[in-house]
Amino acid sequence: MPSLLSNPPTQMRLLIILLLLFPAGLYAQKDRIDTFIENAMTRQQIVGLAVGVIKNGKVIKAKGYGQANLELNTPVTTKTVFKLGSVSKHLIAVAIMKMTQEGKLKLDDPVTKFYPDAPSHWSAITIRHLLNHTSGLVRESPIFDGMAAQPDSLLIRAAYKDSLVFPTGSKWQYCNLGYFILADIIRQTDKRSFSEYMQKEIFKKNGLLTTQVTSLDNLVYNRAGGYVRLGGDTITNALNYVALRPSGAFLSTIDDMLKWEMLIQEGKILSKERWLQMWQDLAKTNDIDKSYGYGWYVTRYKNRKTVFHGGSLPGFRSQYFRFPDERTAIIILTNSEPSNPAIIAQGIADIIL
Repeated sequence: MPSLLSNPPTQMRLLIILLLLFPAGLYAQKDRIDTFIENAMTRQQIVGLAVGVIKNGKVIKAKGYGQANLELNTPVTTKTVFKLGSVSKHLIAVAIMKMTQEGKLKLDDPVTKFYPDAPSHWSAITIRHLLNHTSGLVRESPIFDGMAAQPDSLLIRAAYKDSLVFPTGSKWQYCNLGYFILADIIRQTDKRSFSEYMQKEIFKKNGLLTTQVTSLDNLVYNRAGGYVRLGGDTITNALNYVALRPSGAFLSTIDDMLKWEMLIQEGKILSKERWLQMWQDLAKTNDIDKSYGYGWYVTRYKNRKTVFHGGSLPGFRSQYFRFPDERTAIIILTNSEPSNPAIIAQGIADIIL
């Protein structure tokens, strides 16, 4: 019996039906995103980039562009592993909130509960102050060295001698040291290392099988190299910190970060009320248009509530934009400095919103 597809008129009718059913708007939109990203990468001279886009609760883009490793000529894919930088902060905040949900911690617990030897000027600092950068502590430990492996507790106690930058709770100032303290509070509360707790309780239990604490010792398959543009065509390998830096602790992929966004949208790990608290219990920042919750900045973009954070480590830049009311998110991971993934995320927002 001859195939129906051997009949040209039948082929034409089928083609017309397929064209009518095909979600052309979605794929045209995808093409616009591709073109925009490729042009932005050329302008910014970005080596490699991975993007994940969720609109109305559905993934509409997950793709890699450029090179993960120039020396090996390895392309970026959705499984390429990037350093997140300070996008990591809200992941630590989630671990703290999980412990509050389980009754193991309270947001109003004073830091001196965990550091009884802390100086008296630390006595008013609570976990909430650490989360939203209103503690008054100095931004960095005075002995932090990216090329030295040092216990968090040593770095924290080194800051005892420093005066507060402002009275606790009276102002806002970005503070990486606060997230070192939060990581150590997780360790003290759980009795496992911060790394082990995050790996087992936050990542693996929730299907994030690639996301992990940064390590130079572990084999990390599909790890991206980090690169620095020195001007013109000159590019070098970026410095690779030896130190684990809780304020920018984690490695991840676009595939895992898209899973993470859906965990947020579906109210997993935390109750929906506690997720909302992370971007509703706010401190006013030095920018009148921005506030800060628990590991997230909060502002408005295109008259929409926008929850976001960027990340920066040598050779890596990242950006995570969320529009919670629209169940929409844009995640950008790059292995280039300087680069500005926030501009790229905003451009994608202009296309899809």
